[in-house]
Amino acid sequence: MMQISDDGSKKIDRKTIEKNRRTHMKKLCFKLNSLVPSLSSQPFKRIEVLKGKRNEALRYLNGTSKNNPCSNVKDDQLSVRCKGVRTQQSKVEVDDLDGGLKVLLISNSERKIPFSKIISIVEDGGAEVVKGGYTSVDDKVIYTLHAKARYTRLGIEVASVQQKLQELINQSL
Repeated sequence: MMQISDDGSKKIDRKTIEKNRRTHMKKLCFKLNSLVPSLSSQPFKRIEVLKGKRNEALRYLNGTSKNNPCSNVKDDQLSVRCKGVRTQQSKVEVDDLDGGLKVLLISNSERKIPFSKIISIVEDGGAEVVKGGYTSVDDKVIYTLHAKARYTRLGIEVASVQQKLQELINQSL
C-alpha cells in the first residue's frame, strides 16, 4: 500500500517492499536453476519410460493370457527376454562443455564402483566437481558428474579422464 506522508510524497510500506523483494528473489532462483544442469538428465527419464512401458506390456499380456487359455506367454519368459535386451556393456561418456565437463558412467549393479574413485579421477584431470550423484535402476548403476575447470587457462584433460574411467570399469569386470 502506498501512504502519503506529511510532506506530500508517496511512501511504500514495508510489507509491499518485502513482497517485491521476495518476488524478485524467486525470479532469480528460477533463473539460476534453469542455468545449472540438472542431475535428472535424459538417461534417467529414458530408463524410467522404458521400465514403465515394459510393466504396461506385462500387465496387458497377463490380462490377455487370462482371457485366452491357449496363450503360452509366461511372465518368466518375458522377464528373461527383457533382461536380455537390457543387459549391455558398461558405458562411459565424457562430454567437454565450454569450460566444464559432464561425465555419465553406467555400470552393472553387481560391479559397483566407489563414487569417490570416479570423483578423484575427474579431479586428477584438472576439474573441480560441482554436482554429482548416482542412482540404481534395475540392474544398472548410473553415475553423473558435472565439473568445471579448476584453472581455466589449463583446462581439463578430457581424453585422460575418459581413458582412466574406462580402465576403472575394465578393472571392475
